[in-house]
Amino acid sequence: MRVLNAVQFGSRGWRILLTALLLLCTGLVLAQTDDSQGSDASSDPPARVARLSYASGDLGLMPSGSTDWSAADINRPLTNGDKLSSGPDARAELDLGGASLRISGQSDIGVLNLNDQTGQFELTQGTLSITVRNIDQGATYEIDTPTLALVINQPGTFRVDVGANGNGTTVTPFDGGGIVYGENNAQREVFSGRSYQFGDSSLNDMTVSDIQGRDEFDAWCNDRDAQYANTASTQYVPSDVVGAQDLNQYGDWQQDEDYGTVWYPTTVVAGWAPYRFGHWVWIGPWGWTWVDSSPWGFAPYHYGRWALIRNRWGWIPCPPRVRPVYAPALVAFVGIGGGGPVGWFPLGPHEVYNPWYRASRNYYTNVNVTNIRISRTVNQVTVINNIHNQYNFYRDGRPVTGVNYVNRDAPHAFTAMPAQAFASARNVQSNQVHIDPKQFASAPVVSPATLQRPLPTSFAPPRSVNARPLPAAGFNRQVVAVRPPAPAVAAATPIHAGQPASNVRVLNVAPNAPRVVSGRNFQRYTAPEQPQAAPRPAAPALPQVPHLAPAQQVQQVQQAPRYEPPQREGQQATRYLPQQPEVQQAPRYAPAQPTVQQAPHYTPPQPSMQEERERQAVIEQQQRQQQQRFESEQRAPAYQPEPNRYQPPQQQYARPEMQRPEQQAHPQQNAPHPHYTPPSKSDSQQH
Repeated sequence: MRVLNAVQFGSRGWRILLTALLLLCTGLVLAQTDDSQGSDASSDPPARVARLSYASGDLGLMPSGSTDWSAADINRPLTNGDKLSSGPDARAELDLGGASLRISGQSDIGVLNLNDQTGQFELTQGTLSITVRNIDQGATYEIDTPTLALVINQPGTFRVDVGANGNGTTVTPFDGGGIVYGENNAQREVFSGRSYQFGDSSLNDMTVSDIQGRDEFDAWCNDRDAQYANTASTQYVPSDVVGAQDLNQYGDWQQDEDYGTVWYPTTVVAGWAPYRFGHWVWIGPWGWTWVDSSPWGFAPYHYGRWALIRNRWGWIPCPPRVRPVYAPALVAFVGIGGGGPVGWFPLGPHEVYNPWYRASRNYYTNVNVTNIRISRTVNQVTVINNIHNQYNFYRDGRPVTGVNYVNRDAPHAFTAMPAQAFASARNVQSNQVHIDPKQFASAPVVSPATLQRPLPTSFAPPRSVNARPLPAAGFNRQVVAVRPPAPAVAAATPIHAGQPASNVRVLNVAPNAPRVVSGRNFQRYTAPEQPQAAPRPAAPALPQVPHLAPAQQVQQVQQAPRYEPPQREGQQATRYLPQQPEVQQAPRYAPAQPTVQQAPHYTPPQPSMQEERERQAVIEQQQRQQQQRFESEQRAPAYQPEPNRYQPPQQQYARPEMQRPEQQAHPQQNAPHPHYTPPSKSDSQQH
């Protein structure tokens, strides 16, 4: 009833209902069709990727399946098996949609498993920070290190440090909480405001300390989180759309009577068109993938559709209340084959995207339904029929025919480049072939795989010749994990001969049930500013927690108290001891706890009747006196001049340019000195 009532009050409600009907009709149509691929989703690519949204300093990328380091470009999609290595003073950020992962200098990370429900990464050395803004029910993020595996199932901010030799891991939750896992089903909860240092995988060698301020990397991460929090694109775009936070800064949103809310870029050059300023790379399992060179160029090229509206290109986002499926590029390819130029144009509103990689029918439907916004100019049944009809071409590997693409003949929409430059990840704008689009008017829409196969240079642009060599030894270091990595990572080619195909060792643990606080944002911790004080002798090092029993039998852990600021000079620092539950290890005896009887509450004595009457008489007398003072003040004049005060002469002194009157003799010194009496004021002037 709520949905029907909302529909009656505006066009926005109609669009929501049409979207729901579209999804319902899609399920009905597909349920009536016999297709062997409908239930086989093993060949489907992940529905989510990570975007390289920030990079500074020396940063290298090793794509999945490659043994060479390449250049790490902004807007590069990262997926299972990709690795990043940062040099000194370098920083990088990965946008995961509802979370952000950042690394500092001298850090090595790898993507182990990234899909709708899991974000699993390895950190073999260096510093990593992850901020989870929102998380769905059952979803988790996992950071695997040589010592332990950190599992995050609620919003929060965490920092993980691994030494250069891989020995020991420090986990610092700034807000939120998580669980660390080690050998022999060992697991411990970590809470905000504390720093946990683990010396081995048994989790027995643990030291807990207060957070002693933050460094420059933490401050940079905090600034980046503030930029994400100040974006307002989520009211038009789902929060799971990667790269949506950059849209407000580089464009504006406008309402269109046909397509609804449309985003228009405002920082483009003359003659600009979508899918023209960037390059193509080969990323498995999708194949050819577009990497745009604009700072905002991610979300509009992997979600939604483009339209030429009143001679201006605008991006129509996907429906705001569905989880979108990532696409490598929403374009249609045309070509003449035989090594000729490769051409393409962006798909228009409501047009069906035909992948150039194999996928199930469910994926084919979802990647289209979640990226097409129903408007008042199209019938949802028409969209469903188009998806159904074109899937038959896709399943049989036949070119799609009988489709009138709206952007094929649009001005500046068609782009072409030589096939060799296309497959070598070269810049499109610099290698563009200016061909009359009419020459491709009769050319069919084909798969780019039939035009040009990938080359060794298709995975990523090469690194600069002056860049430092990046060692791969850090990635050969073994890490422990709670969940196994993606099959593509587990079966990956070893980096060096003689090394195992995967450096991930899955622990034999039973993860706790996740306690998700979906959509909740925790208040960030801010280190208090301490006044400058004279140097004092260094405090003794925090001792290790003695005699910690193995953590195989973990009871429900009570959360530690919140972090309190360090005490001022002159006060003795106290050693923080986390409130760990008592661990029982057979056959140790645990005595029963005595029952504590609560003390009775204190009840003050009641006054006698005589004392109460005397107290009331005193109160009444005080009230009468206060009332009399108030009435006397009201009857008395507001202002009474005092007698014998000085009366100013009638003649006032003239201005400086006028002549002053002759001075009169001063009164006798023994005479009383008169006082000045100001002129009387009206009641309205008194205050």
